[in-house]
Amino acid sequence: MIPDSLDLGGFRVHRALGGWLGLAVLAGAIAAPAAEAPKSQGQPKAETPAIQPDWRKDLDSALKEAAASDRVVLIYFHADWSQPCEWMSRGCFGNKPMVTFIFRHFVPLRVDDTKEASPVSQRFGIRVYPSVLFLLPTGETLHLAMGPRKPEEFANLLNQVRLFPELVRAQKKAPNDLEANFALGNAFAMLNQLRRAAPYLERAAELDPDNKHGRRSQARLILAMVPLEDGNAAATLDNLAAYLLDFPDAPEVPTAMYYVGTVFYGEKRYGEAREAFAELQKRFPRHPMTYKADKAVEYIDGLLRAADDGQPKAPEPEPKHALPEEEPPATQGRMTKPE
Repeated sequence: MIPDSLDLGGFRVHRALGGWLGLAVLAGAIAAPAAEAPKSQGQPKAETPAIQPDWRKDLDSALKEAAASDRVVLIYFHADWSQPCEWMSRGCFGNKPMVTFIFRHFVPLRVDDTKEASPVSQRFGIRVYPSVLFLLPTGETLHLAMGPRKPEEFANLLNQVRLFPELVRAQKKAPNDLEANFALGNAFAMLNQLRRAAPYLERAAELDPDNKHGRRSQARLILAMVPLEDGNAAATLDNLAAYLLDFPDAPEVPTAMYYVGTVFYGEKRYGEAREAFAELQKRFPRHPMTYKADKAVEYIDGLLRAADDGQPKAPEPEPKHALPEEEPPATQGRMTKPE
């Protein structure tokens, strides 16, 4: 069995929509101040009731409030028949510090689809419960998170998303500013929206022609992964090869080499993936990415041994740092409306 995701040490590759998608989280990623981060307290006990804050009543009024306050709209779609919704309501929206953070930094709207799909759900094509949709103050869709999230994961997502109005405003105010373009592009890439990230990253690369600030090499590495959004692994591999030629001494070279291995892995080209990881081990034996390469080689060797022995299944999964779990156990419950 091939795992659905493989940690890229900065990117994470996911099998989705028939392709492999890259998720950029480079060293220059924007992060919220630690003091602002909502403090999650883990999953509450089953008997702990969910907090019932004063959610906004309708989308139109929420959008007007968002436009006036320059905040992101957070829409929580839920249904009583969905066990994962119950988990999310108690684990995230039952977490008082997190709810306080949400109401301070977002315009929250709760949509109940227990009986039937609401007009808001139909408008945005919601079919999985729970789902959390984020809209920019302009009403433009920013990000859709489908399925339940662990409190820690959801807190990180909230911190990423809440910064977007500020990042958009800064880029519009200074369209030729290196850091403003890189920050917005990298923020989109962190949400796995590589094509939306591309124009800003391309501009950042142009504004740092000699890579004096290190942004050109970082931007070009993210841009190399853009074809994966359409499942085009061949173009991605070509891009990565060109990157390694253009930036042979960049600090991101070990990460780029690791990406080569993961793209091969995603295409089930295990021999070539192993060669890519082995080359990283040889050239950068003490780099942090090499530890990940070590684990990847071990896993691939297990796959290849199983194939040679004619075994129908893969070896036991690697530890979480190598093959992370994306969803909490509650995803085993119903997330789509019963017939």
